Amino acid sequence: MCTSTKDAQHQEMQKLVKQNCVSFLDKAFNGLGITSTGQLTTAIILNARQDETAVLLRESVFLINSLVRHMTDYKTTSHSVAAELIDAQKTIIKLQSELISVKDEQLEGVKTTVQTSVASTVKEEFKSYSAAVQGNVKEKPV
Repeated sequence: MCTSTKDAQHQEMQKLVKQNCVSFLDKAFNGLGITSTGQLTTAIILNARQDETAVLLRESVFLINSLVRHMTDYKTTSHSVAAELIDAQKTIIKLQSELISVKDEQLEGVKTTVQTSVASTVKEEFKSYSAAVQGNVKEKPV
C-alpha cells in the first residue's frame, strides 16, 4: 500500500477516533452535570446514578480499547513507512554510487583523449621544430 493511501486512511481514522472521543465526553459530561474535565471529581462520580456510571465505565473501556488498537496500527504503519524510507534512501545511495562510477569512467575517457591529443600535438610540433632546425643547419655555411 502506498504511503499517500496510508496517510488518507490514518487521517480518516483520526477523525473517527476524535468524533468517538468527543461524543463520549459530551455524553459523560452531560450525564455527570459538568462541562469540562477540570470539574470532574470523585464525589461527582460517586453521586452519579449507578446505571449511568456503569454505562460510562463500559463505554470508556471500549473507547480505550479502540484507542489502543489505533495506536498499535499507527505504530505498525510508522514502522512500515520508516522501512520504505530506508529502502528509498538505499536506492538513492546506490544510484548516486552508480552515477559516480559512470562519471569516473567518462572523466577517465576525457583524460585519455586529452593525453593522447597532447602527446600527438607535442610529437607533431617536435617533428616540425626538428625539421626547421635541420633545415636551418643545412642552410648555414660552416
